[in-house]
Amino acid sequence: MTEKMKRFSRSLVSLFHMFGGLILYWGMLLVFGIKPAIAITLLFIVAECVWRLATRRPFPVLWWFSNSMALVFGVIDLYAKTPFMLRYEATVSNLITAAFFTAGAVAEEPLVLRFAARSKNGHMIPKDQPELIRFFRAFTLLWAAYFVARAGVFFWLMTAFPLTKALTLRTLIGWSSLGVMMLISMNGRRVLILCRRFGWFRAPAPPALTPSA
Repeated sequence: MTEKMKRFSRSLVSLFHMFGGLILYWGMLLVFGIKPAIAITLLFIVAECVWRLATRRPFPVLWWFSNSMALVFGVIDLYAKTPFMLRYEATVSNLITAAFFTAGAVAEEPLVLRFAARSKNGHMIPKDQPELIRFFRAFTLLWAAYFVARAGVFFWLMTAFPLTKALTLRTLIGWSSLGVMMLISMNGRRVLILCRRFGWFRAPAPPALTPSA
């Protein structure tokens, strides 16, 4: 397995640890119904908590956010007379995620920079360069824009097609587009180089030396 494939595999595992509650909830809901979906989601959250405590891993804000959304959607679907949220919960969750990334873009340490800092070579990222901070802010906003676009596409699918077909298309488009975004993020250094060719996010030129008298 190449190094890039290993990085991609690690990214998928990290993605599942972060969004596993939502992923399992939607999958179980489609196959087995609402009550098994909620039960599996709860079991996952408990198991994930035990794993994080045992391995001394932190509980990121995004982890709490995604699993809380899974439980909220589950409670709504459980008490609704018809599972109307099944059509629109992905749209709502993507809009909420977009808002989360937007807020993360204006934080002192941009959200994508925080994710990159936890990667294998995260310690090599200089955090005292303003142009790099601007780059990671823009990258975080790119993720926010992606989730907004994703929400729009999901809403259109759910209103334009029968439920079964819409769910199939949503799954295919959702995962393929997410894979593309993950690949782009994994090649962030190349993206930065490309941006700098266009004159963006360049380091300021050193001050010119003045001849001494």
